[in-house]
Amino acid sequence: MLIRCFIFCLCWLTVASARAEYSVHLILSESGLAYEEVANAFRSGLGLRQSVKVWPLADISAAQLQNLSRSSEQLLVPVGVKAANFVAEHHLGQAPVLTLLIPRSVSEKLQWPGNLPRKRISAVFIDQPAGRSLALLKATFPAARRVGLVISPENSPVAKSLALEAGRRNLQLNVETVTTSDAVSSALRRVLADSDVLLLVPDGIAINAGNAQNVLLTTYRFRIPVVGFSQGLSKAGAVASVYSSPAQIGQQGAQFALRLIESGELPPPQHASENSISFNLHVARSLGLVLPNEADIRLKLEAQGE
Repeated sequence: MLIRCFIFCLCWLTVASARAEYSVHLILSESGLAYEEVANAFRSGLGLRQSVKVWPLADISAAQLQNLSRSSEQLLVPVGVKAANFVAEHHLGQAPVLTLLIPRSVSEKLQWPGNLPRKRISAVFIDQPAGRSLALLKATFPAARRVGLVISPENSPVAKSLALEAGRRNLQLNVETVTTSDAVSSALRRVLADSDVLLLVPDGIAINAGNAQNVLLTTYRFRIPVVGFSQGLSKAGAVASVYSSPAQIGQQGAQFALRLIESGELPPPQHASENSISFNLHVARSLGLVLPNEADIRLKLEAQGE
């Protein structure tokens, strides 16, 4: 009995020693609703177990960030591309970093100090894995064979992943690469001339807040449906979208933070496991499309593990 008690106490002490106390700092790129949703879901996921300080990016200086980053007991959680770039630029090498709401292509290019262990750096991406996006496209437009894609060089790895997945689904991926916003319009017209569906992925040049409406209007004139990556794109004119909501990303971020608190390590960077789909039936009808039943589409996605 004494030996069992000793072993139990030793195990308890081991677990307790792995658990660390962290000060958590959410650093928001913007003050918009999406960032508020991420912050609220993140704090809710942590519950009362951990206090969280929220910093609008405009309110934190480089010197403050550098001071926070010197401590291994500070968890920095930049939300969005601007905050991620700011944290990476001024990080001095000790504080773990969990980045939320950024594309995978951006995450993979962030430069972190060499003395910051890889298991102390993670992210939950805003974009979807290639298989998930193409699964929705295939389920929504079963007759489609040619998929258009306009990207900038930052998304070349994404295009390669999509090309591999497209081949597995008997789809042809037609890619146009642009290096400036001025080139998007002509590239879009070229790709639409040889596509059944246009697939959009997050891209700072090819599709952004400044040109999204023009992109959707052009596809509508060409009578080509669009598969997007956000609920907002569906509302604006994409026939279908698969996306992880800010709340879903915030919730998964909280799970990652709890893992760090319990074990001292973050899970590897990854796409959000939870996702949602939305449709614009008005645009579908205007294009003369009859979509499969939404429940059937969801069943197909679930059957494929997407």
